[in-house]
Amino acid sequence: MDMVEAMRVAVAVARHRSFSAAGRNLHLSAPSVSRIVAELEADLGVRLFNRTTRQINLTDAGTEFVQKSAGLLEELDLMRSAVRERHKTPRGQLRVSCVTAFGNECLAPAMPEFSLRFPQLDISIDLGNRLVDLIGEHFDVAIRVGPLRDSSLIAQRISTQRIVFVASPTFCERHGTPKTLDELEFWPSVTQVSGGWGRSHRFSRGGKIIDFEVPQHLTMNSARAVRNACITACGYSLLPDFMVAQDIAENRLVRLLPDHEAVEQPIFAFYAQRRHTPQKIRVFVDYLVEVFSGVDNG
Repeated sequence: MDMVEAMRVAVAVARHRSFSAAGRNLHLSAPSVSRIVAELEADLGVRLFNRTTRQINLTDAGTEFVQKSAGLLEELDLMRSAVRERHKTPRGQLRVSCVTAFGNECLAPAMPEFSLRFPQLDISIDLGNRLVDLIGEHFDVAIRVGPLRDSSLIAQRISTQRIVFVASPTFCERHGTPKTLDELEFWPSVTQVSGGWGRSHRFSRGGKIIDFEVPQHLTMNSARAVRNACITACGYSLLPDFMVAQDIAENRLVRLLPDHEAVEQPIFAFYAQRRHTPQKIRVFVDYLVEVFSGVDNG
């Protein structure tokens, strides 16, 4: 006896309350369904169904068997689908929401290689710092700084960022090089503020945690715009390390207060919990981890 087939037959009979209806659903004759149920009951040593001329009802043992069988059959189908899909080429549309700075500086340069690996995927990336409704707005993945308090989402850490103080060499020639945060109070600044983000940053110095309230001399909602203004000596700035590493290396910017270590901020890829994660999401998140996890951004 094929136990998997017998389980499918028992579940179908319980659902339709009829041997003939179950047979039509499974493309089997009614006598075949009756025979399989009889063999199953003989194998288990219990009656699963009470049969009368008018109806078929589950026994207590039948209820337990059908409930457990339905769960096992679902798991089996999911496993088969997952294995089959893993060997298929991902295709369709992949919609991604990403915070602006990381999207501009890190994600965008990494996408050509991903597209070469998976040419049958059409990719749409929305850059912005607002919190999106992943399911309601039909995004597959959202990339955000810091954890979200949403238990319906899976979070995969892909990278980190630290906020650093920077200024142009010209700015430092005009104003000097600060030794403490207090010295920055009256210096011109150009900083990124986007919604509630960017109004304060946390640093560590000598084992002591310091919360720095960002001056509001000149604020912009774009980190790239802030960087460009900072390079022109508009003011000192606080920017993610991955944005300014190259500028510091090539002396377009210098780091201020290097003894103030910013508290590390994790960058996560979020996606909805599913019994079976679509392959397009799985390969994209795996790629993000491959490219960005463990990278020292300066």
